[in-house]
Parts: sequence; structure tokens; C-alpha cells
Amino acid sequence: MANAQQEQIERVTAMYNDAAHKLDYFILGVNLAICAYLAQTNPYGNVGFNKETFLLVSLVVFAASAACGLRRIESALFLMRTNVFILNQTDPAKRQDLYKQCLADKGPTYAKIRDILLFVGLFCYVATKVWGTYQSNGWIPVH
Repeated sequence: MANAQQEQIERVTAMYNDAAHKLDYFILGVNLAICAYLAQTNPYGNVGFNKETFLLVSLVVFAASAACGLRRIESALFLMRTNVFILNQTDPAKRQDLYKQCLADKGPTYAKIRDILLFVGLFCYVATKVWGTYQSNGWIPVH
């Protein structure tokens, strides 16, 4: 009974890990597509208190989010490689050191930063578009 339960736990864990990796790749792909779209379609001009600068800021925020997404994937791959080394290690002291490396994993931190930057980038982009519309209509005077 315990063996069947252990196999079920391993199967569910493998399914969860596979889904988490697919989600990370999907978010990174979407993030890079957003960066490519913004880089191609946004007008850019002199840096200052203007619409073009705020659009550039939103692009930079999305690019930083993509960088964190890439670091998240790298961290997950490093963690998988370290787990393989742990499973192949027979020396308990070396195994303990490898476990400590796994505990110091920064992957969840990168994921949180990535997600926060995605929302900040979206807010910056939408706010800039709205602000730019009002600015061009003369509601918000900018000199």
C-alpha cells in the first residue's frame, strides 16, 4: 500500500513540476513578445517628461521582468541538476552540502519579482496611454 502511495506522490509531483516549467516558459514567451511588440510599435524620442519616455520606461520594466523570468528558469534547471547529484551521491556530508544549495534556491524570489514587474509594466503602459491621450487633447498641459 505504501509503495503505491509513494508512486502516486511521485507521479503527481512530476506532473506539478512539468506544469510549473511550462508556465514559466509560457510567461517568458509572452513577456518577450510584449517587449518585441512595444519595441516595434512605440514611438521613442528625447528623454524627458513626455509620453515617449514613459513608453520607454514600460518597455524597460517588461524587459526586467523577462530577465527575472529567465533567471527563474535557470534556477529551476540548476535545482534539477543538483537533485540529480544528490541522488547519485553516497557520501552523507557531500549530500548535506548539496541539500543546502537547494535550500538557497532563488527561483521563487525571481518568480515573485517577475510577476510584480509584469503588473507594474502593464500599469505603466496603460497609464501612459491614458495620460498621453489626455495630454494630446490639451487636458493636461505639459510644456
